[in-house]
Amino acid sequence: MYSWRARIGVIAPLDDKVEYAFNKYAPDGVSFNSSRLAFSGNPTPENLIRMTDLLEETAKTYATQPHDVILFGCTSGSCIKGFGFDKECIERIERASGWPGLTTSTAVLEAYEALGLKKTVVMTPYPDDTNQAEKKFMEDNGLEVTSITGVGFNRNGPYSHASTLHLYRNAKKINTDGAEVFFLSCMGLQTMELIEILEEDLGMPVITSHQASLWACLRHAGIKDKLPGLGKLFTI
Repeated sequence: MYSWRARIGVIAPLDDKVEYAFNKYAPDGVSFNSSRLAFSGNPTPENLIRMTDLLEETAKTYATQPHDVILFGCTSGSCIKGFGFDKECIERIERASGWPGLTTSTAVLEAYEALGLKKTVVMTPYPDDTNQAEKKFMEDNGLEVTSITGVGFNRNGPYSHASTLHLYRNAKKINTDGAEVFFLSCMGLQTMELIEILEEDLGMPVITSHQASLWACLRHAGIKDKLPGLGKLFTI
């Protein structure tokens, strides 16, 4: 039985990076059941809100099998309507499935709290209006965003140029003055391999959406493993 320690549900937009990251880095005995939300790939506020309208119906598919937690694995999608929207998404998941819910934006907030740090620089692949919505969500939850920068976005989708090389080089260019944490936002990016390198090169803790989501899912499931290679957060 693959889920002898925990069974985690994952609801995410069309992409394979979530499963890749979670299955590669999760400890033995943790399994992931995934389902998809239809999404255009262009993370404008309108498209993100349209995607979240499908959340409750998708969560119903988890009702027949026990799960320790069910994650809505989308950072911008789970905060796009502002303060408290992540909690609303959790309530919708729990009402539809009967199991504990979680969102990526909630996980990110919990990661900041665990690190005991509030001043953050943010890098995303989003357009400006989505960046501003995410910045406001973070600040309304008590964080101080020193800057938020979108890289890699284009009209055909946000990730065309967001290779590991592209992300690393752009992260090194961002002004981190006044920040205590570097946050790389979006579940559609491949970020786990960058965490320790960026922590060393930037001289500060790094949070990424995949890392925070996996960490929070495990902690909510009662699994406290300290996993190597995933930055300071996984030492807590």
